[in-house]
Amino acid sequence: MMRSMFSGVAGMRNFQYEIDVVGNNIANVNTIGFKGSRVTFQTALSQTLKASRSAQNNIGGTNAIQIGLGSQLATIDKIMTQGSFQNTGNGTDLAIEGDGFFVLSNGSQYFYTRAGALTVDSNGTLIQSSTGLKVQGWRAIQDPTTGTRYVDSNQPIGDITISAGMTMPANATTAASIAGNLNSRVGPIPFSMNITDTTSNTDYDVRFVFSKTSGDLVRQADPFSKSQSYTWDVYGEDGKVKAAGFIVINEFGRVESSGTAFRSNLTANDDQLTQEDFSTVPTDGTYYTIVKDENGNVVHEGNVTIAGGNFTITNTNIDQGQRYFVIFGNASAGDEITIAGDATISIPTAGEPRFYESDNPSNFSTLQYESPKYVTAIQMYDSLGNPYSVYFEFTRIGQFGNMQNAWLWRAYTSSGEPISYIDANGNDNDVTGSYVGGIINFNESGRISGMYGVTWNGSKLSVSNTELRTIKFDATHMGDSTVQATIDFTSLTQFSGSNSAAFNYQNGNALGTLQSFAINENGEIIGTFTNGLTDILGQLALAVFNNPAGLNDLGNSLYVVSPNSGLAQIGTAGSGGRGTLIPGALEMSNVDLAEEFTKMIIAQRGFQANARVITTADTILGELVALRR
Repeated sequence: MMRSMFSGVAGMRNFQYEIDVVGNNIANVNTIGFKGSRVTFQTALSQTLKASRSAQNNIGGTNAIQIGLGSQLATIDKIMTQGSFQNTGNGTDLAIEGDGFFVLSNGSQYFYTRAGALTVDSNGTLIQSSTGLKVQGWRAIQDPTTGTRYVDSNQPIGDITISAGMTMPANATTAASIAGNLNSRVGPIPFSMNITDTTSNTDYDVRFVFSKTSGDLVRQADPFSKSQSYTWDVYGEDGKVKAAGFIVINEFGRVESSGTAFRSNLTANDDQLTQEDFSTVPTDGTYYTIVKDENGNVVHEGNVTIAGGNFTITNTNIDQGQRYFVIFGNASAGDEITIAGDATISIPTAGEPRFYESDNPSNFSTLQYESPKYVTAIQMYDSLGNPYSVYFEFTRIGQFGNMQNAWLWRAYTSSGEPISYIDANGNDNDVTGSYVGGIINFNESGRISGMYGVTWNGSKLSVSNTELRTIKFDATHMGDSTVQATIDFTSLTQFSGSNSAAFNYQNGNALGTLQSFAINENGEIIGTFTNGLTDILGQLALAVFNNPAGLNDLGNSLYVVSPNSGLAQIGTAGSGGRGTLIPGALEMSNVDLAEEFTKMIIAQRGFQANARVITTADTILGELVALRR
């Protein structure tokens, strides 16, 4: 028999293998996670008719004479390139972008797949929908004390179960943060007026400037009062104070009361002011008194008692030869101030805050006033998950002591629980009494420069030198003892702009029941609970291999480890060379139809050519048989 006939048979058999592989690739062109294969061939045995000979003496060497005996199958290799992705909109469908395989288990063996069509069975176990094999990964561990869940990927992998009745335990609020802006342009806005002294036909430009003093706090009886008192100064063109007084404005911007300061007509005695320095004084009584010099500086404050029309104010800041303005509590020297001659200004005592030239009412300025208060709220929780609406009220007082941009703040609950304030030393009071709130000072850049506690004894607002930003309130009536939360104010700003301060974080929560879940790109299973919060429930595992093409194909889009694939290296998505996940999508087959059709043509032609070798050999053998005739 002729060697060529056997070579042709071997070639036809090999091209049959190639057609089989091409057919399988094309059949799986729409199989999710399918990896196509390719065929390679190698030569079979060769018959040596003459051995090769090396060069010797004067004769050159000759090559061996060999006749090949056909071809044989070398390999059928898996092509592990990335397939394209198809969006499905199903949250449990997952595609792997990059290297890696999902790990599945039947309880006794691991299987590996790129087909990520997953679902949850009746027991809440995450499975592959086509085979029912259980997806492997790590279930979140719940701290029995805090209820916090976390995933420990150093532990062995196992089944992932997502129970419909899964709950998130309640947690007490211990921290919160607030961010945004507090408007620096609130309260009474300074304004200017031009008035005329008709006796000398002289015009005067004056400017009203408003500030907050301790006397104002006493006058309004409460630092956090809805009605706010302000001390005003009228500056002339020479920069000196021409008059002073106070005005109390309610939350709607209407004047509740006002008064003008008593001005010393005589130059003061050294260190003292007495009734002799004034033409009129208030009636007998005790008054919280503010003394200001002609530069607008407060040189004395405190209680002054007038008895029999007599009083004495002693302070080393009172200098002989100077004239002073004195505001005795709510007492008033009148409702007009005189700048010069008959150039006088009427001060509003009620209603609209309109300041007008006394003998020319058409010349007036209406005070622009925006409430210095701003309130924002946050929901806090006790350890049983009971909610409390806690309001934070901010009141701008501006310049106060050595602070230039101070805001008072306090907290209160809608259900009336008493609030206490805890400083950085763990105390709810200092040497001046119990804290009634806090004070925040902003620097010239609009950023916080200090946060302190404040006390109030009815006549003096004292600022501690200890940081304060923690509140505490009793919650025993709801079944828990206390709620204590530290507030992060550091993201607050104070610029001229609308108020926008709002809480952006608090770490407490009510009891929640699992509502839905989703899987992110790292394979983390994130549950959404009825309390509006999310928590991690588990994490899927991915496996990579040194030689993924060496895995054994079991069908059903499953692979198992082979001696040449290497061991499975299991970890989390996005780590250790593992790919990331695309939720709501599936990886399609990586088969290229154009390439497969080309291979089909090549295989067909190869098979056809080998068949011609056989028929040609048969014809030659026929001629050989015919020789005997």
